Amino acid sequence: MSGGTDSSVAAILLLEQGFEVVGLTFRFWEDGEENIHLQDAVRLAGQLGIEHITYDARKVFRESVVQYFIDEYLAGRTPFPCVKCNNELKWRLILEEADRLGCGNVAMGHYVNIVHENNRYLVAEGVDPDKDQSFFLWGLTQEQLSRIIFPLGQFHKTEVRAMAAERGYKKVSEKKDSLGACFCSGDYRPFLKNQLSEPDKLIFAGNFLDEAGNVLGRHEGFPLYTVGQRRGLMHLNRKVFVKEIRPLTNEVVLAPLTGMYKTEFLIRDVNVVDKNLFSNDFDAICRIRYRKQNTLSRVIFLENGMARVELAEPLESIAPGQTAVFYRDGKVLGGGFIS
Repeated sequence: MSGGTDSSVAAILLLEQGFEVVGLTFRFWEDGEENIHLQDAVRLAGQLGIEHITYDARKVFRESVVQYFIDEYLAGRTPFPCVKCNNELKWRLILEEADRLGCGNVAMGHYVNIVHENNRYLVAEGVDPDKDQSFFLWGLTQEQLSRIIFPLGQFHKTEVRAMAAERGYKKVSEKKDSLGACFCSGDYRPFLKNQLSEPDKLIFAGNFLDEAGNVLGRHEGFPLYTVGQRRGLMHLNRKVFVKEIRPLTNEVVLAPLTGMYKTEFLIRDVNVVDKNLFSNDFDAICRIRYRKQNTLSRVIFLENGMARVELAEPLESIAPGQTAVFYRDGKVLGGGFIS
């Protein structure tokens, strides 16, 4: 229970469906002891008459997710902290706590569904295309999926807000949606510098290059740029994008849009429901961005958790560190981090 609309309505619906519900709120990032979201979650649990537990995970969150975020930028990649948290921290912790409490299932307020077919569990898109969160959940295992319930997968956000209001929880129905990473929702650059004890030793000026290796000008330090970035670059008489980041030489390669396209790339830390769901045909939909982008692809599995993704048509701005997620018929087949 984050204190927001979605997890609150999920708890309400589970109670109405006859489940015995325990509310769990993670403290992942906030400083100090004042937390309005935690207070709202505790208050709602009291109104619903359910047990509520607060889990202070700030130390492990900083050590795993926040440090990963910092390390990725310092390695010239673009991190995806929400997926990292889902894959390695949040679901592991909630299931461990469920075991401690003797709870058979866990639930969150995600707009996503789980389907069970051919003895496999698959994450499936929620019915609300603007809120669907399946893109973030490719790292879930079969064991985890067998215990997860998503009460909101069959609803639109407007319906969920209406449910809260109709049941007398007007404040819950009017909560604003959270945006971005919970610890860094705005420009990451000031945050990154503030997290480093000696930022000037790790982030310092270097050269902008063109694709041929010619020096175009100076930049402020490679960790402050991401592949696909267009704004905040040097002024040229043409539109350019960040094509490549070279940490070892502190160089940032710029290119026109025509130079940003690729037809294949590698992924690491691959997790798929079943490799047999993939074939040599271009029959899996690949997404490298959260919203409205689908490209036919095929996946060739390699050793050590790696795979090569081949695209039926070129995609631009494929950023190392981000994720590629594979779908078929609205169901998640798996994914991995772009390397």
